[in-house]
Amino acid sequence: MSDDRSQILNMLKEGKISVSEAEELLDAIGKSSDDSGVVKKGASPPSSRKNPKYLHIKVEEAGKNGGKGENVNIRVPIQLLRAGVKLASVIPDKAKSKVDTALKDKGLNISFDDLEGDKLNELVESLAELSIDIDSEDEKVTIFCE
Repeated sequence: MSDDRSQILNMLKEGKISVSEAEELLDAIGKSSDDSGVVKKGASPPSSRKNPKYLHIKVEEAGKNGGKGENVNIRVPIQLLRAGVKLASVIPDKAKSKVDTALKDKGLNISFDDLEGDKLNELVESLAELSIDIDSEDEKVTIFCE
């Protein structure tokens, strides 16, 4: 373990910094030691973080006749997803099965039972790699995690 990591963990243990501050410091150390900051030609940029904090959705509408269009910029905390899953645990099984059936009818093969514990953590970690860009004549949509 590096001296910097040990020092951060000691500060956390002593209560000098919070868990979130420790995470940020450890992420910063990991970035500085792992990445030179240079993206090779043809390679995709590295993910901003292993555990994203926000799902970011941006919609930019092209203006008509040279004017400015409407823009939407939404940042949804990933913690909201975690809280929603925790709330889902109090939903009665009969209601869960009805929701699961309705989702399947709409083409979404997702179940509440699939979003618990390690599976939820895997989902959140996989969101770190999410990057969707859609360009059309009328609008540009970008979805990513940060």
